[in-house]
Amino acid sequence: MRGLAESRRTAAAGVAVQKTSLIDFPGRVSSVLFFAGCNFRCPYCHNPDLVRPPFPDDLGTLEEALSFLETRRSVLSGVVLSGGEPLVWEGLPNLAEELRGRGFKVKLDTNGSFPDRIEDVGADYVALDLKTAPDRYDRVAPGVPDAGAKVLESLRVVRSLGVPYELRITCAPGVAEPEDIRVLAELLLPEDSVALQGFRPLRVLDPRWGSFPATPERLLEEYARELGKRAARVRIRSSF
Repeated sequence: MRGLAESRRTAAAGVAVQKTSLIDFPGRVSSVLFFAGCNFRCPYCHNPDLVRPPFPDDLGTLEEALSFLETRRSVLSGVVLSGGEPLVWEGLPNLAEELRGRGFKVKLDTNGSFPDRIEDVGADYVALDLKTAPDRYDRVAPGVPDAGAKVLESLRVVRSLGVPYELRITCAPGVAEPEDIRVLAELLLPEDSVALQGFRPLRVLDPRWGSFPATPERLLEEYARELGKRAARVRIRSSF
C-alpha cells in the first residue's frame, strides 16, 4: 500500500513497542508505539532515549511493530501513537489509516507543536500535553519558535474534532509551578478532561533532574482543586 510505504519511510528512526497497556487508551486494551525523535527538550522527559539521536540500537522497525500487532488482533482493540513526538513523522496519518483498516482504534499522544497535523491523523482519542503556561514554553521547547502559541492552536483543534480527548499536565518543578497552573486553569473549559501526573526522578533527559524530589501528593491535590474550578473532570494519575 502506498500509504503504508510512506509511513515506513518517515518512521525510519525506529519504533519501540509496549506490547500491552491497560491504562494508556481509556476503555481499551492497547499497544503503544513509541516513535523516536522529538522537537521538545523537556528536562524531565521519562523517555530520554527517544528524544534525539543517537537512538538505541534495539529499536524495531515499523514493519516489525505491524507484524506484532497482527498477531494480537484478537486481544487488542487499540493502538497508541506516542513518542518522542509522533507528529514529527509526516507519514503518521497513513499509518493511522492502516491501523484502522486492521480493526484498531487509534489514540494520539502529542505535545501540541504540530497543530496542522493533528486532524489528518483521524485519531479516535487524543491526549494533548500542556507543559506550562503558554508564554513560558522556552523552558521545554527552546528550539521551537512560538511553541506556546502552537499548543494553544492544538488545543482549539483537539476540542473541535468531536472525539474524546484528555489534557495532560506533568507537575514538574520549575516548569509547572503554582502560577503556571493558575494560567493553565484559565484556559480550561467545563467539558475538558484533565490528567495530572507528578514528576518522578527516574530516567530523565537532563541528568541534573535525577536529584530533584518527586512531586508531593499534597501539591497534586492542590493543583487538582485549582484546575477543578474550571474543568469538571480532573484526575491525578499515580504513574506515567
